[in-house]
Amino acid sequence: MTNPDQRLLMEVGREVGGRFSTAVVLFHSAVAARVGLNVTDYKCADILFRTGPTHPGHLAELTGMSTAATAQVLARLERAGLIRREPDPTDRRRTVVHPITDSDTYRELSRIFADFGSRVAAVMSRYDEATLRVIADFVADMTETLETEAVRLRTRTVHQGPATPRR
Repeated sequence: MTNPDQRLLMEVGREVGGRFSTAVVLFHSAVAARVGLNVTDYKCADILFRTGPTHPGHLAELTGMSTAATAQVLARLERAGLIRREPDPTDRRRTVVHPITDSDTYRELSRIFADFGSRVAAVMSRYDEATLRVIADFVADMTETLETEAVRLRTRTVHQGPATPRR
C-alpha cells in the first residue's frame, strides 16, 4: 500500500470511527431525550420496532443486558407507550413484547425522523446510483462489523488492563 493510500485510509478511519460514530451517538441521545427516554431505552425500542414481537430474553441476548436490566427497560418503554407485554399464547409462563405504533411518543419519533430523513435525502441526492450502492455496501459491512465486535467484546476478555504492581 502506498503512503497516500495509507493516509486516506487513516483519514476515513478517523472520520468514520471517530467523528461520525460520535455524531450518531449524540444524535440518538438527543432523540431519546426529546421523547423523554434514556438512550438505552430508546435503542431497545428501536430494536423491538425492527425485530417485531419477541420475548424479553431475546432482547436481553441482542443487547447483552441482564434480564433484570431488560425488565426495567421494558417497564419504562411500557410507560412511554412504546410496547405492551402479553402472555405468550404458546407458553403462558412466558411474555411476548409487542411494539406499539399508536402512541404520542411513537408519533413524535416519526416526526423527528421524517425531518431527519429529508435532510439525509438531500445529502444522498448528491451521489449517483453507483456511489450510493458503494455507500450502502460499506454501511452494511460496517454494521456487521460493529455488531460482531459488540458480541465479541461482551463474550470474552479482550484486554486484561494494566498489571497490578506487586509489593
